[in-house]
Amino acid sequence: MDNFFNEEIEREVFISEEQLTNKKIKKLYGRYFEDTKIYNIFPLELENRGDYLGEVKSSARELTDGFCSVYESNKLHFYYDKKELKVTSYNLYQNIFSRNSGILETDIMKNKKVIILGCGSVGSLVAVELAKAGVSNFLLCDADIVEYHNVCRHQCDILDVGDLKINAVKRKIKSINPSANVLTFEGIVQNIPKDMLDNYCKENDTIFVGCADNRSADVYANRISIYYNCYFISIGFWERAAAGEIFYHIPGRCEPCYECALGHGTSASSRSIGNHHVYSNLEDVEQVKFEPGISVDINFVTIIGIKLIIDILNITNKDYIPRLLNYLKQYTIICNTNEKTLGGDMVTIFSYPLQVSTSLIVGFSNKKCHDKKCCQYEMKEDDLSGK
Repeated sequence: MDNFFNEEIEREVFISEEQLTNKKIKKLYGRYFEDTKIYNIFPLELENRGDYLGEVKSSARELTDGFCSVYESNKLHFYYDKKELKVTSYNLYQNIFSRNSGILETDIMKNKKVIILGCGSVGSLVAVELAKAGVSNFLLCDADIVEYHNVCRHQCDILDVGDLKINAVKRKIKSINPSANVLTFEGIVQNIPKDMLDNYCKENDTIFVGCADNRSADVYANRISIYYNCYFISIGFWERAAAGEIFYHIPGRCEPCYECALGHGTSASSRSIGNHHVYSNLEDVEQVKFEPGISVDINFVTIIGIKLIIDILNITNKDYIPRLLNYLKQYTIICNTNEKTLGGDMVTIFSYPLQVSTSLIVGFSNKKCHDKKCCQYEMKEDDLSGK
């Protein structure tokens, strides 16, 4: 291929510094792009997803036509038709997150831990965006598989159909940050083994993210988060994602937990109480026609939740300036449309489309919590006994 001035574009190799100096590599996997003449050598963690490009020869005497490599002078040298190629090496982690510098401290985000409960349209976007923000530790919880009707809303695609959502989302995270530590659990939050959580949860570094559109799961997850003194946030939706709601709980702030504030369904919210992926405000979910919102509506609400997650994970970082946490209340409703014909009577509470509530306040519904001004699950034994 030639450029505008009929000058031939030279072949080039992209490779991580770790691989460039790895003398144990014998075969090369990745992608070759004819339009740019670039060989992108995949990180070792992703080589099984790449094409076979060539092999590493024992010495320069064994060079052949085509693409190959030789390990000499403590690094790999690359050749095409026996002509040495230009090499661009990089530090994988630092280069991936270099554009976050000055906005998010990569070294801090690298140690944060996120437990995503539900890896559907909401959970998959949470995973992708937090991976791009530098989070390197994930625990994914879901029992579902990716199906064709998921593709138009999910961050994964047709190539993932038939696999567990936790596996598909894990691959997506790894394709952004190959060094990410991703644990998976095929099941619901109530069945996650305690020893798995004991080994994973770390105060000030871990957040539970409820994404399953299931109030019971969120109540349970928030209780677990309090047990480990970790953060919690829930992202849920109304019918057809006409609106969404976000609730967060930060231990030690004398805030009501999810159960006390919203419970399993109250007049304060129109969110579904169904057991499984039904976006509706109808009590009898069996009568609901399955009409989830389109991706852009789900994503608009979810992104606000993700921005809050990043703020919460940086609470102890004195150099970080929160984007939303100091502005949005513990319970926030986000409107996609206030058109009644699209969202039903409930959306008429909004003054305009894309409205984000900033004044809703939730309280303690439990009398003991109300009297003590503290969540019952955060109370000390003396408080619980009434002393």
